[in-house]
Amino acid sequence: MATKWINRLEIVLSLGLVLGCLGALTALGATVMIAFFGTATGIGIPLHVHDVPVPVLPVPGAEIVSAAAEVTVRPVGASPAAALFYLLQWAPPTATGLLALFTVVRALRRARSGDRALFSATTAGHLRRLGWILIAGSLVSAVSGTVAQAILSGMLLMTGQMFDPPPGGTLVALVAGLCALGVSEIVRRGVVMLDEVEATI
Repeated sequence: MATKWINRLEIVLSLGLVLGCLGALTALGATVMIAFFGTATGIGIPLHVHDVPVPVLPVPGAEIVSAAAEVTVRPVGASPAAALFYLLQWAPPTATGLLALFTVVRALRRARSGDRALFSATTAGHLRRLGWILIAGSLVSAVSGTVAQAILSGMLLMTGQMFDPPPGGTLVALVAGLCALGVSEIVRRGVVMLDEVEATI
């Protein structure tokens, strides 16, 4: 029964990996268009804008402190510089997600052969690799995304925007990476203890 669930989970995650790769290729194609050909209608660079006027009024006893929005800016004509910083904005988090998903799929593929294969040094290695991918990827994504966002805002908007804090998903990925490292160490020590017990029997 457990093997069936592992098989189904592997199929779902493999499908997600394929769709993620297709999405990355689509974003790469849009980046190439921005760099060399100019963008078509509907294709642009998403940017965060702060202090946006809102056409609504708060109820008595409340006040609107701040308002922010996401706008899609379309450069007119080819813009290699904008394409470069746009690439730095989306590529690191996308690569981190795809590498993490690929690592999980590999671990599940090995786990299909039985419980002993799931609880093994190889699984601990996969978890450790997953943890470092998430930690390093989230840190790189936070830095590159924040810097690219600020530079693109200065290039494409009349009023440049301040540095935005990293999105909440970055912190989630960082915590998930630390958890994966912790679980990998638990599995590794458990495998060592199991091998010692089997050796004494």
